[in-house]
Amino acid sequence: LRAQADAVIVGSGTARADDPHLGARIAGLADAKVSQPLRVVIDTAAAVVKPGARVLDGTAPTLIAVAEDADAGHLEGLAPIVRLPRTAAGTGLHIPALLDALYARDVRSVLLEGGPTLAGSFLAAHAVDKVVGYLAPVLLGAGPAALGDAGIGTIDQALRLDVTATDRLGPDLRITAVPARHALNEEN
Repeated sequence: LRAQADAVIVGSGTARADDPHLGARIAGLADAKVSQPLRVVIDTAAAVVKPGARVLDGTAPTLIAVAEDADAGHLEGLAPIVRLPRTAAGTGLHIPALLDALYARDVRSVLLEGGPTLAGSFLAAHAVDKVVGYLAPVLLGAGPAALGDAGIGTIDQALRLDVTATDRLGPDLRITAVPARHALNEEN
């Protein structure tokens, strides 16, 4: 999925917890030239990305998105920075502005690999056109949420999805879905 996207995006929570690399790696093709996506870290307060972070290793281009009012002096020279407006609530970045900035950099497809906050913010901004989920035959009990606040409070407001593909990957199941047509028509 990473190799198919122009950019891979994570939020500050995922960057802090996982120190992700975000590069495309294809099993069995270690020596092959794999197209590397732009690695984008949304670090609103410019407080998470530090020298030595794996996304700064130079194997793929990286962009750090910060708020217009963030003190990002310590990031100068580490990677290109884009300054963006905050959301109306002031807690994150304005997603349409981020997408505009990426579009200006010739990014036409993005893969969200962040956690529930990032997924919720993109869903709330109506900026999701495909969902790829994985189901493993493993029970873990309580765990982290897959989706944060997306502005959906009732079942009537729920974004309905149409399943377009199901694929077995070993014991796992990959489910691909798109927003249901009637949901898209209601928004437009």
